[in-house]
Amino acid sequence: MTTVEEALGRPDQGVDRRARRVAVHTFRPRRSWPAVITSLVILVVAVVAAAEVIAALAGSPLGLVPVGAATGYAAASTWSAPSVQIASAVLASIGLALIVIALAPGRGRWTALRTDDPALVVGLTRPALRRAVAAAAQDVSGVDEVYVAVRGNVIRLYVRTGMRGAMGLPGEVTAAVERRLEELAPLRSIRILTHVRYAEE
Repeated sequence: MTTVEEALGRPDQGVDRRARRVAVHTFRPRRSWPAVITSLVILVVAVVAAAEVIAALAGSPLGLVPVGAATGYAAASTWSAPSVQIASAVLASIGLALIVIALAPGRGRWTALRTDDPALVVGLTRPALRRAVAAAAQDVSGVDEVYVAVRGNVIRLYVRTGMRGAMGLPGEVTAAVERRLEELAPLRSIRILTHVRYAEE
């Protein structure tokens, strides 16, 4: 029997690497909400500051921000003052935290699958991955009920069986799920943890 891979030949390693890179980048979780909130805060501050400057130039300050008190404090303070250093440290910490939040990936909702083609990107949602894994586990003889939890690159299977003393069931379930994952071909390796609850004696 000739497989599609045998008929077409193995893809070039450079093409394979490029396909992996494209898939990982496409399904990389974004930090949208922190960016939106930060942008709104900066926009509000900028609008208020612009309104204050324009009103002051027109000769009738709005007074939304106590500019006079701030100007007097800034003129009387030096860079070596403890209050200025503390404020600078707080602002630097906030900026650093925003950079870390922006660079750190959020919680992924997709599992990228291998396609070996940079022009084709395929992914599974977490619910679809859970359903595929649960169906594979449910096909194992003796399995009555399956609950699947996906967290990061770890899949936890909670299996209930009415069979007493089916000590080989965890291995059978794990093997069935591993075969299903081989068919799906996820880009990242996934660890499988199987927990079986047996019928009471």
